[in-house]
Amino acid sequence: MMRRLLGIIVGLLMLGTVTATVHADNALTVKLTTPTAQRQESANKGYADLLTEKGATSKLTFTLQNSSDAPINVDVTPGTAGTSDNGAVVYGTQNWGENHFVNLPARMEQLITPEAKTVTVPAKGSATTSVSVKTPDNGISGVLAGGVSFVQQQQTNATDSKTMFQSEVGYTVAVLNRTTNAILVPNLSIGDVNATLVNNQATVGIQMLNNTQTFLNGLYVMATVTGPQGVYLQRNASNMQMAPNSQMQFNVWTNGQQLVAGDYDVQIDAYYGLKDNLRFDAPNGKRYTYHTRGQTKLHVSAKQAKTLTTDDALLQHRFVMPWWGWLLLAVILGGLTGGILYAVLRRRTVNYLFVLADGQIIDRGSVRMRRFEKRNVVVPSGFVTQTTAKTVVALAANRVENTFVLTKNSNLSANVNKL
Repeated sequence: MMRRLLGIIVGLLMLGTVTATVHADNALTVKLTTPTAQRQESANKGYADLLTEKGATSKLTFTLQNSSDAPINVDVTPGTAGTSDNGAVVYGTQNWGENHFVNLPARMEQLITPEAKTVTVPAKGSATTSVSVKTPDNGISGVLAGGVSFVQQQQTNATDSKTMFQSEVGYTVAVLNRTTNAILVPNLSIGDVNATLVNNQATVGIQMLNNTQTFLNGLYVMATVTGPQGVYLQRNASNMQMAPNSQMQFNVWTNGQQLVAGDYDVQIDAYYGLKDNLRFDAPNGKRYTYHTRGQTKLHVSAKQAKTLTTDDALLQHRFVMPWWGWLLLAVILGGLTGGILYAVLRRRTVNYLFVLADGQIIDRGSVRMRRFEKRNVVVPSGFVTQTTAKTVVALAANRVENTFVLTKNSNLSANVNKL
């Protein structure tokens, strides 16, 4: 769970770096100079959105400002925009396999060439660097997306002076390139569905494919998985985005449920596009332009189910009590129950004592009573209780000794005198 949360945070951070000015560790500031080829629709947006000619080469200039008291080294690396499994566009990905993309015509990391791979920014000073962006000779049918990452290298001495740790803080400025202002219609399809492990957690992974060379925005996905022995999984996620020609694995987490062997029914509803011609009402109360629905069967073999159960961290940490543990627990609970019943139901000797105010003992006795039982005792003839003038007293069964203070019965004396 923690790993998944960290992945979401990283995805959000990288999605939020498409700005003109980004900060690294409060020391580095990176600012993009507005390119001459910037689209008018994206003026002052803070990222590069180029409208170029076929085969053209554009230049992007960045100013790096260092506010610290020491010089810093900054690595400059190009990347291709991909989509994380959390539904966030990551503009600085490098060397991702082809399984992250769908018929991608060209990688931006191969079309962006830094002027310098490492830039040294002096203390309290600035430095300028640039990259060139090549437009494919055959043009761009939609949009190519990528980014330029600026990674500040930091050295920290460890306790052992012979050991050095390298830590890096990096941010990415998005770079988009196109040869026409035409906006393509996004097309989402649902690919393979499989039961797998991600970060040691079992999940049903659903492959989502953006087949068009355009961004797929406002993605809302609902997925349910039903299977044998009452297995039911569900996940809804909204406000996701996919990079052009990219794919992602939408994970429906088991969250500790065991995926047993058998056949599973998987249903997916995906809504996207929150602008123009809103036609589809989604369960989240919003209307969307596009809707893709899929339903498929997933078979989990006995061997696969065993592997998923054995390697799922949530299932591993679940406490499973052995048979002797249940037996021991039953003995303990039985002993506690028997002890409570014995304490409540057993009879005990309760003593009582009648005395006068000066301590003279009038009478004494004892009875056998249960702890919550009540028993009334008659006061000796000719006496009443001192405070309430009662001739009958109640014994407190939860006390071993009961003492009652008596006084002469004045009413009886008055009757005797009258006679």
